[in-house]
Amino acid sequence: MSAENKASLRGLRGEAEAGRSNLDVKSKIATAASGGLAMTPNIPVDPTFVNFLCFALDPAFRRLPEPERKKGIQEFLAELRSPSAGLSIRIYLAIGLRQDTDFFIWGIAKELAAFQPFTADLLRTGLGQYLRLSYTFVAMTRPSVYNPMHIPAFETDSGSRRYLFLYPFVKSREWYLLPYEKRREMMRAHMAVGEQYPMVRLNTTYSFGLGDQDFVLAFETDQPAAFEDLVQRLRESEASRYTVRDTPFILGSWCENGEALIQGLGL
Repeated sequence: MSAENKASLRGLRGEAEAGRSNLDVKSKIATAASGGLAMTPNIPVDPTFVNFLCFALDPAFRRLPEPERKKGIQEFLAELRSPSAGLSIRIYLAIGLRQDTDFFIWGIAKELAAFQPFTADLLRTGLGQYLRLSYTFVAMTRPSVYNPMHIPAFETDSGSRRYLFLYPFVKSREWYLLPYEKRREMMRAHMAVGEQYPMVRLNTTYSFGLGDQDFVLAFETDQPAAFEDLVQRLRESEASRYTVRDTPFILGSWCENGEALIQGLGL
């Protein structure tokens, strides 16, 4: 804390001790103690929730008698065609790209409660009984503290790109204890690199307290080579030194519908 902030804090505490300990004074104390940032709740208004469900298919399903397999597939497709009310989904094929994930579904809803009935209904089908959830990533939208004008691509454009690169992201505690101005400066440099790749769309969502990560990042592009170059460039930014974890890295190709997924899985 700067000497100026310390002096301000001592003066405000004097006000409180003199009997003027109202909410305004307490708010000023919190602001001074935090180096200029108000320590008041900042609950997002009307956020959108996302849930990435990553599935692995048990090979035993492929060995079932054909009538049983077809029945299970049709049950599964019926659920994909009619997800829970208020829930929209995007489907991605990951078979052959990761050993622990064959496909994943990106769910988008205004209510967190929409995801559980949908998942339960999928797993209840004949095909679903042979699926294992390898990962789930729950997050939500909120304004960025570094770039409030940034809006996730999926909220401004309903179209999908050919590939999606998905991963959870965790920053160190040291990052959050840095002065806000220092973090903002590093993030501006970080974001300037991303702006050089307009063919890569960014979807940043926030997962503090909703999962084991701080953020869930989903990048969409038709040019995987461009994304590889972007990630390599970002490794060189000063902000990247505060990264604790950015794995697993899950790559999938977009499927227009459930039938395209089944075909891609070779079922």
